[in-house]
Amino acid sequence: MELILVRHAKAFDRDASAWPDDSRRPLTAEGREQFARFAKRLRRLVPSVDLVESSGFVRAWQTAMLLEEHARWPKPARLERLEARDNAEDEAAQLSAMLRTVAALRAIPVVVWVGHEPSLSRFASLLLAGSADAIAIDVRKGAALSLEVESSRERDDLPRARFRWMLTPNVVRRLTKR
Repeated sequence: MELILVRHAKAFDRDASAWPDDSRRPLTAEGREQFARFAKRLRRLVPSVDLVESSGFVRAWQTAMLLEEHARWPKPARLERLEARDNAEDEAAQLSAMLRTVAALRAIPVVVWVGHEPSLSRFASLLLAGSADAIAIDVRKGAALSLEVESSRERDDLPRARFRWMLTPNVVRRLTKR
């Protein structure tokens, strides 16, 4: 299974007066435009996706919808466990739930998850090295990270992964200038 982790595109800065509920904070116009170009490049790299799941937070959901529109990937479904957490206890439960979900989805060839930092990079570290703190991964806003989740012979084994590639908005900008 290929698991592609996508961090939401550039959103407005936190502002409690504009968005008292941070989950409602949207993408900026620049973020939408940049990510639309990014999604078209992703389509070339990954032409076929089987499942797209996203945090329900507005900025992540808008990013997932841009993937549907510009990469022509499937319509996203909400996956609550991808939503940002406020404390370490919640994050530990979140990462554990994400592991169980990946284990359940291993038969699906290409899965895309759209979410937030630091949970995406910590989850990638957990899959790659067995610990959320083992590898420092910088998943920039609007970036995508591809992992190959190994299929296990044992049903109860924790999923493990191998790094495949990472594409960042800066790389796409450089490619489109050529």
